[in-house]
Amino acid sequence: MTAVTISVHHYIRKRLLRTLYITHRWLGISMGMLMMSWCLSGMVMLWQPWPTPDRVSAEKVHGLFHLPTHLPLINALNEYGARFQSFRLSMTGSEPVLTLVPISGAPVSIDLRTGRAGSITPNDASMNAAAYASSVGVQSPPVFTGTTTDDQWVLDTPGRLTGFERFRFSGPQGLVVYISSLTGDVVQATDTSSRTWSWMGAIPHWLYPAILRRNPLIWKWTVILLAGIGMFLTATGLSIGLLRLRRRWPFSYYRRWHLAHHLGGMMFGLLALSWITTGFFTMNPGSVFASEREARSAVHVTGSVTGEEILAVLNRIVRLHTVDWTDVSSAFLKGHIFLAVTDSVGNHKRLDAQLSPSPLTTTELGASATFLASPDLYYFNRPTHTRHFPVIRMAAANGTLFYLDARTGEVITAFDSAAQKSRWWVYGPHNMDFWSWLRSPTARLMVIFPTLCCVLSIYITGVTIGMRRLGFIKRR
Repeated sequence: MTAVTISVHHYIRKRLLRTLYITHRWLGISMGMLMMSWCLSGMVMLWQPWPTPDRVSAEKVHGLFHLPTHLPLINALNEYGARFQSFRLSMTGSEPVLTLVPISGAPVSIDLRTGRAGSITPNDASMNAAAYASSVGVQSPPVFTGTTTDDQWVLDTPGRLTGFERFRFSGPQGLVVYISSLTGDVVQATDTSSRTWSWMGAIPHWLYPAILRRNPLIWKWTVILLAGIGMFLTATGLSIGLLRLRRRWPFSYYRRWHLAHHLGGMMFGLLALSWITTGFFTMNPGSVFASEREARSAVHVTGSVTGEEILAVLNRIVRLHTVDWTDVSSAFLKGHIFLAVTDSVGNHKRLDAQLSPSPLTTTELGASATFLASPDLYYFNRPTHTRHFPVIRMAAANGTLFYLDARTGEVITAFDSAAQKSRWWVYGPHNMDFWSWLRSPTARLMVIFPTLCCVLSIYITGVTIGMRRLGFIKRR
């Protein structure tokens, strides 16, 4: 190799390295604050997740049944191809409401006093909101502030397109309750504390301000683009870090802040890259881990029934003149009607179509069913999300795992093949919850939080270097 060739190779290598350094420097200056924000907000989310209603209080909002002595004509039972995948009967204020979910088409609510379909009135919804507020210790009257579909706190709540009735309560707690205009359920509840923590945690972590999240496609690609840049920034940092390592202490050619940034990146950079990469894949770019709605449909377990079958069961309930039920949900199984009934003291039981007790058994579900009194690999408790037990796990023919309430037979959740893969390749490493001991509050405090602090040190030193470069911090 001639001297000229060596010189050219040396020049090209030098220019490539300089390009690498400059690229990392200016990407770090432009992205450093965002990366630090993602890390800090992740720390908050270890203990303060997205606001959700208190589950026990939300179950108590429906009053005792006051059903008509005779059912009105319900035209909706003869529509939608006359097949339904579920129904529900409950009280919203003084109104008995029947909610029908057809195999295809949108759910519909029926006023059983008239048989007419339509939304629940704000007056009836306010009674449920007041019942929830009273259950959580707020006694002031509800103030109706309108129907919303894109409030900051319901942007990802199922069923929001049908509209939620929003009620505010005066007082230091600052309670706001959202009632479904379809079912009368409490679908969301926030207070001053949960909203404040969300602006420090979930909203910056997910880039979730309403002005951006109201445009799902723009929001998705904004997160994908920024996370992709973050991956490239971290990868270039690791490459530079390897190139600048020395064989003896302090193992770096840098000093002061640059030294701390270099050594911190070498020790914790791979962990930072793992977090930002898995965060990138939570957005399912290219639908790599996208679940199929059809594959997770409860119909695989429940089957469907006709409107005539539902009407026969409703007539039996009316004739029974029950006075201590507060909720009846369908719990279909392979095309047969079963009911999940909640009584006035919160007890749950399963009835057959004749309204006789019919406890659920694994034998009834087949060889693929397993009784679970404790967590498995996919269905487990988190410090901020408690699951219901016992459940019955049932594997469908398409490989989807369905989890049924062992008391009532209701389908709680489902994991198709895509969701099972993302559990191991995306959410497991991102949440660091592969093993049950890592999900305990102690592990969050003693393992996950210190690890996040170590990664945060990379971003703090990087941001400091960037501010010094821009002149915001005086160099000594």
